[in-house]
Amino acid sequence: MDKSLLPGNKMSDKENQIEELRSRLVGIPPLEDEEDFFTSYETLARYLKSYNWNVNEAEKYLKATIEFRREQRPLYVDCKYCHDRPGYHSMRQVGFDEMGRPVIYANFAQAATYKYMLDDSVAHVTYLVENAKRTMKPGISTWVFVIDCTGMTLSACNPKLGYGVTQALADHYPERLGLVICINHNAVFHGVWHAIKGFLHPQTVAKMKLIRSKRKVMHAFEKYFSPELMDWLVKEIKLNKQKPLPASQKEFWNAQAGGHDPRGCPSYIKEYVEPYVNSDPETRPSHKPHPNIIDTARGKVKAIALTAEEQKEREMAQQVAAETDDVLGSDDEAAAVATIEISEEFQIPSDATKLCT
Repeated sequence: MDKSLLPGNKMSDKENQIEELRSRLVGIPPLEDEEDFFTSYETLARYLKSYNWNVNEAEKYLKATIEFRREQRPLYVDCKYCHDRPGYHSMRQVGFDEMGRPVIYANFAQAATYKYMLDDSVAHVTYLVENAKRTMKPGISTWVFVIDCTGMTLSACNPKLGYGVTQALADHYPERLGLVICINHNAVFHGVWHAIKGFLHPQTVAKMKLIRSKRKVMHAFEKYFSPELMDWLVKEIKLNKQKPLPASQKEFWNAQAGGHDPRGCPSYIKEYVEPYVNSDPETRPSHKPHPNIIDTARGKVKAIALTAEEQKEREMAQQVAAETDDVLGSDDEAAAVATIEISEEFQIPSDATKLCT
């Protein structure tokens, strides 16, 4: 168990609450392929901590998650959107931070679409975090996101969508978020952040690091990442700012001979990607990399073909992104908050509730 989930000076009280919560789950049939999920110390402690050690609230939401996992079987969730259109989502695990936490990177400019809906976003994130869990060493219980906002538009990320995805993670993966580093954030991002921030728990807000200047980005990377991952991120971010975006970056699921590998840093590729793509099904590791990395290994990746309408939409989105990318000054969070207007279709529903950690 990760004892960091328990306040040290109240250990015995908290352990009693954990046992109380466990007793309330007696009689619930175990989940297929994860029999100890809701009886494990770590799961019980995460739900209690997320709901401020309120046993009744923790019981309510943990039971909801048990049914979610029984019905949806997230262990086996795949992202059909990426299979149908390669690169539909660019978000992918690329390595680990200095603490051993999985690092998940996303860049809007790399995505094969500029319009996301809640269903596809939740499916892809679920696929990612379930597979990230499979790479966690004992004692590791959280993950890290690096969000490169280059190319971000409201149709790709807006308050309504962001709230929906965050709600799914908060409900079923509480106390899993370790850190979010947002870089190259533009006016669009700040409009979204301003709208959603009030619905987030203060502890979640504290885990968000909004960084814009190169100096501060480098300082954060040096603090949290190994030299290997830091080098990979710096190269990846630089390549993804090029206009037009190089074909090698659009097709980030393909290895690049002798150059930067957009699939992830070398140690992640060696330990998790290559063993998966080069092994037969019986000996493959349980962790699955980005769906299109798997498709490429199977020779099933589809060619990207945009309709004339989609191409026009993409060009318009790129133009909007280019116009907003340069609105902010270095590390200026507040200046751009009021520079964009969020249309009603992208706003958070008026009956939305505040989210847990």
